[in-house]
Amino acid sequence: MSILNSKSMRKFSNLLSLMQKGMVAQIWSIKVFQSEHMISTFCMETNLDTPSLQASDVRDVQAEFVADPFIITYKQKFYLFFEVFNKGSARGEIGLAISDDGAKWEYQRIVLRESFHLSYPQVFVIGDDVYMLPETSGAGRVLLYKAKQFPFQWEVVSVLFEGNFLDPSIVKHEDKWWIFAGSEGGNLHLFHADQLLGPWMEHPHNPIITNDKRITRPGGRLVAMGSQLYRYTQDGSQYYGNSVRVFKVHTLSEFEYTDEEVSLVLRGTNKERDWRKDGMHHIDQLMISDTQWLVAVDGQRTKRWNYFAWKLDRIKSRMFS
Repeated sequence: MSILNSKSMRKFSNLLSLMQKGMVAQIWSIKVFQSEHMISTFCMETNLDTPSLQASDVRDVQAEFVADPFIITYKQKFYLFFEVFNKGSARGEIGLAISDDGAKWEYQRIVLRESFHLSYPQVFVIGDDVYMLPETSGAGRVLLYKAKQFPFQWEVVSVLFEGNFLDPSIVKHEDKWWIFAGSEGGNLHLFHADQLLGPWMEHPHNPIITNDKRITRPGGRLVAMGSQLYRYTQDGSQYYGNSVRVFKVHTLSEFEYTDEEVSLVLRGTNKERDWRKDGMHHIDQLMISDTQWLVAVDGQRTKRWNYFAWKLDRIKSRMFS
């Protein structure tokens, strides 16, 4: 059998399988709420009833889901940046919602799109400047953006380093900048720099954790409390988007790294019709007072499509995008 015929047979076999089994999509939504706790199992114990934002709130593109929320405060307003998966472009784009009180959120529009997939838009403020570090693995580089006109216009200000890294998470800790980033196969990488724009250096033991999908892919902003640093990680050992764990960092230097698992923080409820029935994979938190945190999480439920209905939906989305 020729190579061409072999490829054609595989394509036909895959199509036949999809027609028989259908398409399975993970539909992510976002919830924002207040908590008195920084890190515990409070998310699993809290009634998170209905999401704060979901795909139906997105008005400017045909959205399949919203995920990866990050919150900042800026000039007395709350800004929530997140991934919007655009069915028309079949890529992630960065959307924005704004709130006066952190409880009621109003979707604005897509604020950043590229010719490659975008997600995980970690936004942070330095003085009067606002920066965004999204996942840009599709570009093969870790790109840092800066608000040209906050919050709607962004531009690349630096290529921090090369590589197809997943969910890069940045933190300034003890006068040095650090980035934790995942990679395919369940690896965790660490980078450091004296200045935000670099030069960025690889940790000599990279990847600092290998071949472990339970504890390596970042699952939200790192949280610093005094000298103590905590990192969130997605547990993808069973399937993508299963749950989130938190780790306490014990040793962080240019030559060493150690941490310790604290607890499981997020997981699905396994309750029918629940927006987070089948898993959770992200958390972000903002201290709004000495005793209060504003917390943003995402959760998913799976949806099974008839293959032809799924294909027609994608065609319609491209037509109207």
